Amino acid sequence: MNWILIILLTISLLSTDYIDINTADEETLQELPGIGPVRASNIVEYRTLFGPFRELSELEYVNGISSGTVTMLEGLIFVDTSLVPAADTLHWIERVDSLSTALIVSYLDVGQGDAILVEAVGGRTLLFDGGPDTGGPLEPSVVFRLHELGVDTIDILSFSHPHADHIGGLASVMRNFTVLEVLDPGMPFSSWEYEDFLNSVIDTGCDYRFLESGMTFQLSPVVNVCVVSVGLGEADLNINENSAILRITCFDFSTLLTGDMEEKSERSLTPDALPVTVLKVPHHGSLTSVFPPYLRRLSPQVAVFSAGRNNSFGHPHPRVVEIYRELGSEILRTDTQGTIVVQTDGEVFSISTLMIGIQSGDNH
Repeated sequence: MNWILIILLTISLLSTDYIDINTADEETLQELPGIGPVRASNIVEYRTLFGPFRELSELEYVNGISSGTVTMLEGLIFVDTSLVPAADTLHWIERVDSLSTALIVSYLDVGQGDAILVEAVGGRTLLFDGGPDTGGPLEPSVVFRLHELGVDTIDILSFSHPHADHIGGLASVMRNFTVLEVLDPGMPFSSWEYEDFLNSVIDTGCDYRFLESGMTFQLSPVVNVCVVSVGLGEADLNINENSAILRITCFDFSTLLTGDMEEKSERSLTPDALPVTVLKVPHHGSLTSVFPPYLRRLSPQVAVFSAGRNNSFGHPHPRVVEIYRELGSEILRTDTQGTIVVQTDGEVFSISTLMIGIQSGDNH
């Protein structure tokens, strides 16, 4: 550590100028300790691709720069926040107490997992993910939640990726409800939950096909579904990173269903990311699923965290919750509020919660 102190002391004696990392060119950046030509180029490239830095800690997302390097640079660099554009909230719409509903999106309380029910009024119903199956004599939580909402038929059943906390309850859904079509992201994965689900699809004889990136379909004349991505197509990525992502729109309203995608996927999707009204926060609010420029592009008006009560993973991470608060997003959580129900006519929206029959869960 002594050499670091010597470097910092030397620089402080030579110059009292601070360097704004949002405006400095590559040559100026190279004057900083630990920042050579490659790192300086990476900083400029990051700014070009993702916009200006909002805080110094964001430097850690630049290739080749560690938290130790950022600590070493403290006192030598700064961010002129007066030059940073204000957060984009032009897409935010009014929240009201009552409306004539065209779309209902229910982020179901299924414990430590995801399950989202999308209902187009006068149209079709989509279930995306099915939460875990904790075993025992009781049906999985998703079955109880769907019964609570009065569901008997699911027109389209799909899922983000075949981890147990996203598909564990789907076989029971197939056996307890009428399912007309299954859209599978088609990821090579072996587990008894996935095998049980596929057997249930065969048993019911419903239509079965694969999700594809760029696929679009309608749930009603005013409710559209776009498959933003079905993985990045890179063999070395884990199943979480390859989560299928759906964007549901109804006029000015939109919601993004993100599975468990992590930072690498977010980084790849940032250039084309569109603002969103309600975001299902990736990976239950894990620290591995935060890429600041992506979240700023989305600028969600509402952030929904789906997690189990008192889960052993610490989801959602307190820092992640704080990051969304800093974006100005309203925070909603299934672990503390139960099922989150969002209704919209496409111009305004309302939010309610259902705490009926709360169950806990700790499956991942």
